[in-house]
Amino acid sequence: MMSGRYASAQEVSIGVKGGVRFTDASSGQDESRPYVVGPSIEFRLPAHFAIEVDALYQRLGNTSQFNFFGNVIGPGVNGPLPVTAINRTRANSWEFPVIGKYYLRPRTAAWQPFIGTGWALRTSGLHTNGSVTNTDSSGVTSTSTFHDHSQSGVDVGAVFAAGVKYRVGRLVFAPEARYTRWGGSDGSFNRKNEAGVLLGITF
Repeated sequence: MMSGRYASAQEVSIGVKGGVRFTDASSGQDESRPYVVGPSIEFRLPAHFAIEVDALYQRLGNTSQFNFFGNVIGPGVNGPLPVTAINRTRANSWEFPVIGKYYLRPRTAAWQPFIGTGWALRTSGLHTNGSVTNTDSSGVTSTSTFHDHSQSGVDVGAVFAAGVKYRVGRLVFAPEARYTRWGGSDGSFNRKNEAGVLLGITF
């Protein structure tokens, strides 16, 4: 995928990778950014093999609103009153794929198709803001808010990739299609299926 220098009898190349993701539909209003970006490093091995390690960042978001009637019994009140609950979550998601690759042409070729498979780890820092609005029998509304910060667990997924590497001047480009099947899903914006188109660039 990348040109580079030799270190410890291995050819090492460093660059950046970015692209667009397509995922399962989520619950609520999905406000995630579709793009991912991050550094990438590749270790070229003998016999057309290589190992690639990435650190990909994506900004995720989701907003849900629920309207319902709560039964309230009190002085002068006996019946359902409207309640509105809004939950807004933002997350900084990091994914760390480790992919074994096989190039179908020699590294001296002008262009090199490749296929790859491996594993990825995923974790997200979550920031949640919410509010609950109640309306009493006289029409007066009151709102309570809450805030929460947490870290998701580490999810593991299987990665499959295919693409081609080619050189333009001093730059090396590597467009690819990638699919990840994750082992878990939280039902909001971390979903089981992720497919995307990525572009790696080495300077």
